Amino acid sequence: MCPMVRRPPEMELALLGFLLHTPQHGYQIHQMVSDPSGLGLIWHIKQSQLYALLNKLELDGYVTSVFQNQDPHPPRKVFELTNSGRVAFYEWLASPVAAPRLVRQHFFAKLYFAQKEGVSVVRKLFDLQRVVCEGWLLEFEADLSASKPTSFGWNMYRYRIGQVRALYTWLKSYEFEGGG
Repeated sequence: MCPMVRRPPEMELALLGFLLHTPQHGYQIHQMVSDPSGLGLIWHIKQSQLYALLNKLELDGYVTSVFQNQDPHPPRKVFELTNSGRVAFYEWLASPVAAPRLVRQHFFAKLYFAQKEGVSVVRKLFDLQRVVCEGWLLEFEADLSASKPTSFGWNMYRYRIGQVRALYTWLKSYEFEGGG
């Protein structure tokens, strides 16, 4: 399969993170995705949907699979990350979220995996996201200035500015493990 046929969406890229250090079968991945103390806080996925995404990642060359015997039960499919899958995952992890409305799911999925990679990866993610937030603030403040006071657009931009300022404040105040 030719790698990089298409760039997978966020959920698929996050799934690659579960295969980063060890091959896993689909049920193991589903349990990790559904963990209520982890990504289960932000994402909900049916097991059938997960298998469809894993099969798509395999068709695109990001993962490979083998069948593992488990007598007397039927064999199970075990997925492993390919080199192109590893590259795609790390590119995703190192990139900030592109839109404020995506932060709740996408940024926190990245944070989940960044924390597993270490403090330096978390710091880089936060630094990049703060820069993006500064750009959003400039853009929304310009849009606010161009809007008629009390209009729908003016109210919407005030709201967006408030959201992004809250995110920016949180990003700046985040406590890093191993030395703030």
